[in-house]
Amino acid sequence: MNYKRELIRKLIHFGSSIFPLLYYTFFSRVEMLWLLGALSVIFLVAEILRMNLLTFKNLFKIFFGPIVRASESNKLTGATSIFISSFLTILIFEKSIAIFAMLTLSLADATAALIGKKWGKKIIYDKTIEGTATFFVVAISLATLLPDLYRLGSIMAAIVATIIELFPSPVDDNLMIPLSVATTLSFFHLIP
Repeated sequence: MNYKRELIRKLIHFGSSIFPLLYYTFFSRVEMLWLLGALSVIFLVAEILRMNLLTFKNLFKIFFGPIVRASESNKLTGATSIFISSFLTILIFEKSIAIFAMLTLSLADATAALIGKKWGKKIIYDKTIEGTATFFVVAISLATLLPDLYRLGSIMAAIVATIIELFPSPVDDNLMIPLSVATTLSFFHLIP
């Protein structure tokens, strides 16, 4: 995928930061769950139709074809995974942890992909070292700047997320990153 198409994909990623921001400023947990639950169901239904009905597949191709990766042709797209992971993160974890986890996905992952695509030279596990370093810097910055977080735990969560982002997995990193960040940070919140 060329840089322009990757940029459009990542603008959607950056746009998903609206959900943790809404959760932080305006919406209650229940309201966020309703919003993200509805979006998840709508997108899941659209994905099922896209994968199983030629008419929907063709419509999807017309509107989103240029920004969908070939690897997503028979599985969930990144956008749907973001809605599902955001829903699960808010459902399972406390507010400050969920916000940090969702921001790590929307900001660190998208920035890493763009930097890696544009300036990345050294490849490791199909990722660029430059992109992975960017992910780490953004995640650590979030860990140190966001209020209401246990600093050591949030730094460890940023490290875990960077490792998960780097290594290949059959599970979409849009699902893995926020859930692993939130799980790690929750573990450290349990330590007195």
